[in-house]
Amino acid sequence: MTTVDDRTGPARAATDEHRREARRRELGELIDRDPETLSDGALLVDQLALDSLAMMTVLGWLGSQGVTLDAGRDRPVSVGDVLSLMDRAAFPGLSIQVADGRGPRPSGPAEVAVRPHSSDDPLAPVLSDPTFRLTPVEPDDIGFLFALATRPETCFRWRYRGAPPSLERFAGDLWKQVLVQYVARRAVDDGPVGHVISYGADPSMRYAYLGAAFQSRYVGTGLAANAVAVFARHLFHTFPLHKIYMEIPGFNWPQVRSGEGRLFQVEGVLRGHDYYAGRHWDQYLCAIYPDRPGAEAL
Repeated sequence: MTTVDDRTGPARAATDEHRREARRRELGELIDRDPETLSDGALLVDQLALDSLAMMTVLGWLGSQGVTLDAGRDRPVSVGDVLSLMDRAAFPGLSIQVADGRGPRPSGPAEVAVRPHSSDDPLAPVLSDPTFRLTPVEPDDIGFLFALATRPETCFRWRYRGAPPSLERFAGDLWKQVLVQYVARRAVDDGPVGHVISYGADPSMRYAYLGAAFQSRYVGTGLAANAVAVFARHLFHTFPLHKIYMEIPGFNWPQVRSGEGRLFQVEGVLRGHDYYAGRHWDQYLCAIYPDRPGAEAL
């Protein structure tokens, strides 16, 4: 008599395929796409047009299922990548974060993306996630921050819009009207990758503004957006803010538009407000509210 080990035989293969297709349907619901269009080869950004916040939601879903990603490996590019990461989470011996068993979390401002690492002290500020950590700006960071603000691939998205100042002026401006700011660093090697900043705070009205810039290789991956979400949660945890504003120029809007009404509210549009690359662009004034899904904040 021949004994078949179900762990490696046809029964296991059928079970794995059923689980994979169930996850494909879950992914379709998560990103609002027909599962029939989610072939393994479908590219998340180039073909399915997922923006930074949609990618952040996908990473959050992976994290809720026990998958840990870092900035240098395993960044999903296709539907097949996402499903394979989910498959791998079922096996031991990998870099896996134990899930809490509650399934995918809701996607409000307080819940979106991979939850940050917790401290033994629940009152301690959380300034990291599995990929990045946020550290105070130090003198040695000035060169990196200046490069981030002046290099062609990033400068047009940041405060100087392609018209870089001198290094001396940049250093002098660094703390003007700033509530708090951090350098985002890779958790694996401490390399700097981005800059998050809160500015223009009004203590009496209980609001502040949020801005962020990251190296271009992280734009659109969801990793940078998750670090910004960590920063936003930190602001609400540390300061008595009623809301956090974001000023988003029209040429940055495609990166975040999927979050409208879900993660933030658009509270104003300044028509033709910004000029860049030979044309005028609208500017979107958006607001994040603490611990409330965006759709319920109105």
